[in-house]
Amino acid sequence: MSKIIIGIHGLGNKPPKTILTDWWKKSILDGLKKYNYPITNFEFELVYWADILHPIPLDPAEVNRNNPLYLKNKYLPEQTLNSNESSGFRIKAKKYFEKFYGKIVVNEVLSLKYPSLTDLFFHLNMRDLENYYLPYYIYHNGIRRIAKQAIIERLSETLKKHTGKKILLICHSMGSIITHDALIDYLPDFKIDTLISIGSPLGQKYVLNKILDEQKNNSINKLKVPENIRRNWYNLSDLDDQVALNHLLAEIYVSNSKGVKIIDKLVQNNSKDNGIRNPHSSYGYLRTPEFTEIVHSFLSRKKFNLFRWFSFARSNKSP
Repeated sequence: MSKIIIGIHGLGNKPPKTILTDWWKKSILDGLKKYNYPITNFEFELVYWADILHPIPLDPAEVNRNNPLYLKNKYLPEQTLNSNESSGFRIKAKKYFEKFYGKIVVNEVLSLKYPSLTDLFFHLNMRDLENYYLPYYIYHNGIRRIAKQAIIERLSETLKKHTGKKILLICHSMGSIITHDALIDYLPDFKIDTLISIGSPLGQKYVLNKILDEQKNNSINKLKVPENIRRNWYNLSDLDDQVALNHLLAEIYVSNSKGVKIIDKLVQNNSKDNGIRNPHSSYGYLRTPEFTEIVHSFLSRKKFNLFRWFSFARSNKSP
């Protein structure tokens, strides 16, 4: 069975699809090369949905930072963090696991308990997510559509195109919300081998309450890993990532019927924009050692051959 890696980007306007696809694949290859894994010619496709909400893409050649099409977050080769940043990460990681409910105040603000404050925050800071949850209408391909449906269909159509392949699906930021909704509501029988969420807001109470409200399932405290995921769901987050406020999704989502549970991993995202660390950058997540190990494991995994295993067992059987 052939394999493919599929990615879906997060919120906000982006550079053109061809450029963003190239930058994602370069970042993945950066990690494989740095950690001495064999470079493999893997198949990769990016689910690009920024054009649904932003008809004119960002321009990587634009130098005027006041231009609305100026692109701030560009792909750059990996940058090394200084020793203080590295040791600080280890200290913060230890403290987080000791007191991971310490961010409860932030999580409570981003909940439906404070609807006016929450709506204002998302209106000012996460307009794409606001439009995703509202009945926000757009004209797409000449047809008046609800934005959320058009975005989810973009992912669904891409996945269905690769039916029969083993799929590693990478979802960054808001892409993890889109992926969750697509797997639950649009593709309940579609199979995903491995899911990796990076910088995911699925642990934010605002998002959780939206999901529960849509499912009319508010009496249940925990959600469940989608049945589509057959092997693993890895959730990677940097402690300084202000979108991934809750780094322990395994505390929220129970295993599916196949025993697949979320495996949370704290990572250090070393991406920088103009010399300033950007812990939410997709490029930085895509070349962390934890992410790279998962990708290598997926690409190098051999298909199980029952006849070969039986022959091997017989040849090694004691006389």
